[in-house]
Amino acid sequence: MNMKQMALIANSTHELEYRLDVFKNIPGDIMPKSVRPEDLRKLGIYAGAAGFWLDKSRTKTMTDDGAGVTVSALVTGKSYENDFDSDGLIYEYPQSIRSSAYDQSRIQATKTAGLLKLPIFVVIKPTSNSTHRDVFLGWIEAWDDISKLFLISFGLEAPKEIPNGTDNDDDPFTFTSSNRLSDAKSKNISERKFRFKIMRRYKKVCMLCDIKVTELLTATHIRPPSKLGSDDVRNGLLLCNLHDKAFTEGLFSINPLTYEITYRNVGPDRNELNIINQDLSQLPRKPHIKALKWHWNQWLSKNRL
Repeated sequence: MNMKQMALIANSTHELEYRLDVFKNIPGDIMPKSVRPEDLRKLGIYAGAAGFWLDKSRTKTMTDDGAGVTVSALVTGKSYENDFDSDGLIYEYPQSIRSSAYDQSRIQATKTAGLLKLPIFVVIKPTSNSTHRDVFLGWIEAWDDISKLFLISFGLEAPKEIPNGTDNDDDPFTFTSSNRLSDAKSKNISERKFRFKIMRRYKKVCMLCDIKVTELLTATHIRPPSKLGSDDVRNGLLLCNLHDKAFTEGLFSINPLTYEITYRNVGPDRNELNIINQDLSQLPRKPHIKALKWHWNQWLSKNRL
């Protein structure tokens, strides 16, 4: 390790301690912390920019190119679309009215925060009439440049997983899970990670109709958790709300040998369900055949062809 690398590590360690201390010293024992808007700037948490904000003067020494590291993210629900709950969020890459280079620099600075395992401050206005802002301590767990999403978790400690770990189709398939999560926090975390991984795997597009509107997309379990289905990404489909409902209601299934969408004899048919893609064979990464076989057999037992 050379002197420059040692300096970068030392700077990031100091920044980690600084950010944890800032959050710790905000009054309150639980997350989120409530902060007046004028105090956000005083604390060095946020300075009024939409999307991601970084204090380049303080963080430029932590990167080789001096680009800096993201300090905070503003959750508006207007300029940027988010999947948000009290335990974390899925945050879309910023697409502001500024230059693409500006947005890209913020995106890269946020990835750097993840790689360095530095928390960012996630700031949200709870209601339109709120006089204070909620502040969470967030950790960048993963990102995807195609679906343009960040996965952020809230907590006082960094996640144990390697930042932006990918799903390998050669890994053993986890088909069932008897360890179903009972508390709301664990369920929220599990569901959000599953949704992010499904969105990343299938490029944020409904498999059956090509719709790309984030708010209308659902990560659907092939074998549902209620039937001991796992959160393995290969046990999932990415469907719009209509096709998610149709699948869970048993209006169609997927032939595990041909990947063809198969409908009930009594209907509704392909046209009635507005299905454009008649099979999944074109997908570069497909659901696991074991999961498809399970659903197919369940479906056939109720819908003899």
